[in-house]
Amino acid sequence: MLNQQWLTTFIKLVEVGHFTHTAEQLFMTQPGVSQHIKKLEQQVGVALLYRVGKRFELTEAGIQLHQQALLWQQQQQQLLSQLAVDDVYVGECRVACSGSLALLLYPHLIDYQQPHQQLQISLEAAPNKRIIDNVLANQVELGIITQAVHMDELELTPLGQQALCIVLPKKYQDSAINFEQLMALGMVAHPDGMHYWQQIVNHYFNDKQAMAQQVPIRSYVNQLNQILVPVAKGLAFAVLPQFAVDSFAQQAQICIAKLDGIDNPKQGVSEPLFLINKKHRPLAKRYQPIIDIIHNLV
Repeated sequence: MLNQQWLTTFIKLVEVGHFTHTAEQLFMTQPGVSQHIKKLEQQVGVALLYRVGKRFELTEAGIQLHQQALLWQQQQQQLLSQLAVDDVYVGECRVACSGSLALLLYPHLIDYQQPHQQLQISLEAAPNKRIIDNVLANQVELGIITQAVHMDELELTPLGQQALCIVLPKKYQDSAINFEQLMALGMVAHPDGMHYWQQIVNHYFNDKQAMAQQVPIRSYVNQLNQILVPVAKGLAFAVLPQFAVDSFAQQAQICIAKLDGIDNPKQGVSEPLFLINKKHRPLAKRYQPIIDIIHNLV
């Protein structure tokens, strides 16, 4: 790393063209200017100028260094000016949420970004733990999770609820289904599948036998848009948030389960949603419209 003070003296010397006048403008002595140039030459390992009394001529290396130094100086000035501006339509917005929420949010975030050419929106689909870890590591500024974490480093804001649905092949749309029938059908597993299924069991089937019985797994997939494909083909059932169910293309091949004794299964089980961000790392202004969009949709 080149010494910035010596480099600044070198730039001023080339600009002024005279050692004594450079010293006056930098409030230094003439020997002090000469010493800075000598140390800079020692650092780069080549002569930067030919001295002619108190004047000089640049060497080829001096010309190259001066050109590059001016570029560095300009880049630093641009960076400092950018750092001083917190523009709502400029910069990167880094957000993370579950895959089902990403299906809901991403099209709207892109619609918002489209007229603002200097705005970049990055959306990562991830499970709760990775979202929390990424926010703590400053890899993501804003996250949406489904558990109330209590950590001194995080700001937690209640956002809303997402309904969890048991999704069945279409042939079950006109009949209620019970626990034994679900077990006989089996489940499509996915990264959040058992977490969702446990909440369903606790809410609807909270007897000891149901809680102790393991649901048969018919298939596993970690791609959100593929989870309901085996359901649509009649292979098994799946448990997903309503956001993900509504986005599935083959709506005519699936249905929301009707359970014995439950009039409206969509309203039966839900889990909370929370916005998280670093408590002592204030969000830039560009995040507020993103937060507003999330609130309006969720």
